[in-house]
Amino acid sequence: MKGLRLSIIIVTYNRCADLRECLDSIFNMRELPHEVLVVDSFSNDCTREVVRDYPVKYIQIPERSMVKARNVGLRHATGDIIAYVDDDAIVSNEWSIHILEPYNDRRVCGVGGRVLPYGVSEPEYHINTLRAPLVVGRVLENGVVLANFDIWAPSPIEVDTFIGTNMSFRKEALMRVGGFDENFVGNCFREETDVCLRLRRLGCILVYSPKALVWHKWRSKKLGIKRAYWTARNQAYFYFKNFRPITFRRLYAFFQGLSTLRRLEYAKSMGIHVDAHPLAYPIILTGVAVGMLK
Repeated sequence: MKGLRLSIIIVTYNRCADLRECLDSIFNMRELPHEVLVVDSFSNDCTREVVRDYPVKYIQIPERSMVKARNVGLRHATGDIIAYVDDDAIVSNEWSIHILEPYNDRRVCGVGGRVLPYGVSEPEYHINTLRAPLVVGRVLENGVVLANFDIWAPSPIEVDTFIGTNMSFRKEALMRVGGFDENFVGNCFREETDVCLRLRRLGCILVYSPKALVWHKWRSKKLGIKRAYWTARNQAYFYFKNFRPITFRRLYAFFQGLSTLRRLEYAKSMGIHVDAHPLAYPIILTGVAVGMLK
């Protein structure tokens, strides 16, 4: 959209090779952004050397926290639209065009895009992911997110939330809600959904733009004890912050939703393996208790 300045923020930690490929894709787009900011969560690899090869704003923070890094980037960005792309993502050649296009509607406060696994072709994946009805980025009353951010659609779709690797917001709207909530810690699970729900409560429209395509290097992950704790803790914090007042029905819905997290379709697509450790359930319940009390 003419007149709107796009700031792209990349939060990174010890992925200098991936970061270089991400930056190459950004600076090879058909329409370049107003600025690119790299916020480094205290990497100890060659990240600093990589960014010297590109016209970016480089900021280093003294701790590992994706949420804090997102907010630091937000405060330093000068664009009208703030976009977040993961350091291990590759943007398509026309990504900036399609991420900005829905902002022609002044009611739209946020635009997110489609995310495919790294290395697959878009036409091939389009056939494999055709579904009906088109349910994308919906937040259910039990706190579970129906993601489906790999879905192709013929036109933009209004949604409740985005995926963090490919999302953008009007800066003034994001500042109005206070940016990202830094109480999401550890793996920061649900931090993007929380900020999206806060924007929605202000009456903002959020749009999924399927042509704003990125490829993401999802790595095979193991949902071990540590990750299970942080996922449960952040899910509980997210739910009891956003779904009030707390009633017996909502408590039941929350625990029902928590039990489905391990079976979500997008988790399978990311190659996440659930480790059936004997301490998993006590650890998860501990995480839930901590999250509820935050």
